[in-house]
Formats: sequence, C-alpha cells, structure tokens
Amino acid sequence: MPDSTPSIQLDHFYAYDEIKAFARILTGAYPDLCRLSSIGKSREGREIFLLTLTDFTTGEAEDRPAYVAYGGIHAHEPASAHGPFYTALKLLENHQAGGILERIVFYLIPRLCPDASEFCIETSTRVRSRTDFNDRAPNTIYPEDLNGDGLILNIRQAHPDGDLVADPADSRLLIQRRADSPGPYYRVLPEGLVHDWDGSDRVLMGGLHAFYPQKPERMGGRYFDWNRNWSYNWRTEAEQQGSGDFPFSEPEMRHFARFLHSHTKIFGLLGYHCGHASIIRPPASGVIDDLDLADDQVMEELANKGEAYLDVPRLVLFDPSSGDQRYKGKGGHSLDFGYHHLGIFGFEIELGTIMNAAGLKTEDFLEWTGEEDADRWMRRLMTWWDDRGRKDTLFEPWRSFDHPQLGAVDLGGFHWTVLDNPLVSVLAPTLDGAYRFTVEHARRHPHTVIEDISVLRFDTRTYRIRMRIANRGQWPTHVTSKGKTLKRMKTVKTGFRPATGVKLLSNAGHMDLGHLPGVVGSRVVEWFVLVDEEYEGRVLGELAVSGGTGGDIRCTVKN
Repeated sequence: MPDSTPSIQLDHFYAYDEIKAFARILTGAYPDLCRLSSIGKSREGREIFLLTLTDFTTGEAEDRPAYVAYGGIHAHEPASAHGPFYTALKLLENHQAGGILERIVFYLIPRLCPDASEFCIETSTRVRSRTDFNDRAPNTIYPEDLNGDGLILNIRQAHPDGDLVADPADSRLLIQRRADSPGPYYRVLPEGLVHDWDGSDRVLMGGLHAFYPQKPERMGGRYFDWNRNWSYNWRTEAEQQGSGDFPFSEPEMRHFARFLHSHTKIFGLLGYHCGHASIIRPPASGVIDDLDLADDQVMEELANKGEAYLDVPRLVLFDPSSGDQRYKGKGGHSLDFGYHHLGIFGFEIELGTIMNAAGLKTEDFLEWTGEEDADRWMRRLMTWWDDRGRKDTLFEPWRSFDHPQLGAVDLGGFHWTVLDNPLVSVLAPTLDGAYRFTVEHARRHPHTVIEDISVLRFDTRTYRIRMRIANRGQWPTHVTSKGKTLKRMKTVKTGFRPATGVKLLSNAGHMDLGHLPGVVGSRVVEWFVLVDEEYEGRVLGELAVSGGTGGDIRCTVKN
C-alpha cells in the first residue's frame, strides 16, 4: 500500500499538465501495478499518455488478456478523462492477491485529443476534435479571443434575418424566432474574426461542429470528429461531416489504431464521452445481418448490466432492423470498429452533461420534439444554476463590443465546457458505476491455462509429456463470433523446445490448437522425448503456450 492514497480531483477538468502529474502520482504510489508511457504524440507535440495496469510482480503485461478504456476523443468533453482515471485508481486501491490485475492488463488512455482539449479548457470554447486553422475558408469566422478576457464564447449580432430573439422569460437566453416574435432579432456566431472577408452579409461558422449541427448550411471550413474517423464503414466528408480525409487520417487516431491492432490480446474496449447520461452498445451503422445473433445477445446482456450499475438508460445509436439501407447511421464509429475490425465487444459510456445534473433525465431528452422543449429546459437550467449560487460561471453576461469587421455586437453567452460536461463535483456515483461495469465486462475475459501436466517414464531414456491446454474464461479465445473470422484473433498455439541433450520423438514441436471455447474448451497435447545416455539433468524442455486473447504461458517441464 502507498504511504498516502492518491485521490481524484472532482472540482475541475484535468488540464494536460495535470493529467501527466496525476498519472505520475499513480505510478509512484503503485510502482508494481502501474506504469506510465505514451502511444505517440499529438499534432502539436503533446504526449498521448497511456497507463498500463497489471501486477508486474507476477507477469508481463504483454502476456495477458487486455482491456482498453479511453477518454477525450472529443475535445469539448474534458470531463471524460475522469472515467479512465477513476477506474485506474479503484483498480489499484482494490488490488489483492489473486485479483484481476494478476490475470489481465488494463490499458487506460485519459485523453486522446490533448491539443484541442487544452484549447477548450483554457478558453471555454467548443471544438469537436480538431478545427483546421491551417486551411481556412473565406467568409468564415474562426474562434479567437477578441476582448482579451481569455475566453472564446459567442458573438450576438442584431440582424434583420436573425433566427433568434431574446427569451421573454430570461433575457440572457435566445430562443427561436417565430413569425409573430417582436424584435430585435439576432444571429449568433463564435467569437472571432472573419477570415478573408469580402464584406458580404453571409458569415459562416468555422470548424465549431456543435454550435449548429442541425444547420449545416451555417458551417464553414472544416471540423473533425474523430469518432467518425475509424475504419469500419468510414464515409467521405461529402456523406458525413467531420470524417476526415481517410480512415485514421488524424495522427492521434493513427497512433491509437496502431496500438489496438498491435495488441492482439485485447478483448474489451470502452470509450468515455460527455453526452446525455447513458451506456451505448453497437451497432452505430449497418444492417441487421451485420451482427451475429449470439454476439448481439451478449451485447444486450452486458448493456443491461451497465444500465443497472450506472443507473442510466442503455441506448443503441442505430437500429439495424428499422429497414434503413446500409451505411445509414454513424459511419466510421468506434462501436462498429471494435466489433467488425477487432472482433470484440465495445461500449461507450456517456457521463452526462450539466443538464443531467440539473435534473434532466436522458429519457426526457430523447422525447424532445422541438425547440420549445429545449427552451424550457434551458430556462430550468439557468434557474437551477442561479439557485445553487455556484462560484464558477456557466453564462457570461452579454457585453457590447465593437467588432473590427462586423461593427456593434455583443460578446458573451455560455461557457461551453461547462454546458457540455457533467458537473464533476457530483460525478463520483457515475464514475463508480462505470468502474463496476468495467470490472463486470473485463472479468469475462478468455483465460488460457495449463492443467494436468504429467511426465511418464517408459524406460531409462524415453518419456511421454502430456498436459491439457484449456480456456477457463467466460468467453472463447476469439471473443465474438465475428472475431473467429478475423486473422488478428490469434488461435491457441503450443511450442515445446527440448532441452540440450533431449530429442523430440513424436509430434512437431509447434501445434496450432485453433480457438478454444469458453469455460469448458480444452485440448490434450503430448510429446515423446528421448534423452541422451549421458544426460543427467531433470529438465526435459521449455513449453510456451500462445493463448491468443486468453494470454501466454511459459513453463519448464521436468522429469
């Protein structure tokens, strides 16, 4: 046990330096269980930190079944880093002899998107995963602090064609304009300057996906959504905004893809997000025949477990039985990639938004039918925030500003990182539910073992070596039925290397046992060996079992 127990911070978002510092605190407190490394560097040169958790005193991480959890694929969701950190802390605190860290390894990445996340935390602006500042489109406004307050919020500009008006119930808010709405009328833009402006009235919003995702005609330039940049069912930006130039076109995503594909013992994948509180299971796109029935049943059972642990609804992003054609839904998504390209069960946990903290249940949000529902809840949110008397700021009052291009405008509005994320001070129960779901998911891992080793001596020089290679884990070594069709899912192989002075008489030294079913899957293997007349040792050879997702085993065989 460490001299002092590390604690997770539940009063703010972790900035980049704080992620590095807390990761180092964990590795310092638990040196035999936790190591810090990086899967690569971001576009701007920041490390994408990786925590590796396993009991290093009893084995190597590379030999064990692996579970991966990550946060921060979306920059404007910095609270998602709390998910991997909380799970890491609990796994370390709760470790005991014979525990899960002696059987498997957890690879935890707090934040995949360190560059734009840092930008969002520092300025309270909103970026999905990346904004392309190097290829700016004309007549497009890009985020920039104009008044020197360190924030990048909103421009409110009076405009005859403005689609918004001040809310009569709360003048801070803007609601949808109707035919009988009295003026003044406003349009809202991100705080910043218009690139290569021709002086025309049409000004687009550059790269800030989440301002008006329902109004793509207001968008300009390019934004990137890395949860549309995975390889399965990837689509061009003509079909799906934010998908990038090609699968894994973003360097951070390429680092992650290489990591996932090079670690062939991975059996589980979990992504943390900060949308409306829920647990999300595959599929994200496709048709009904894309899912094996048995795999679908496991997904549903696990999602229901998550629903109970987290006390949130279990959701499916896309219903493949709805009759829609192939490629509907969300292409290039992590959930589909995990199943179709890794052959494993993957999930996403939405930790919630400030709306959930204010009392909005995800089920209520899913029943919204239009702008009136959103307006009603925004009023309720503002009242809830005001009544709490919180010191941190959700909303910045509108203040007059002379824009160098647009003239008289107002600056202010929501702090987007506060609006888009859960209230971290009340996040502990959700994080604990996510941790318990992770353990529930992970404990079903394939588990390759060697049983019933016997060495039978026939005469002074001849021996038979026999043993059972078994998978005593819940899942087969191919994890899913889909996984059985993928070459990345390694079959179980054995290799016997005779000691010096010992000769192999029968069977090849290497045998491919194929995949082993869960719990009761086993194969009996044997070798006959002949020892030299002068051999006086007890060691007959070394056995290596490459157990695929069930883990690798090595042992010395003696007479």
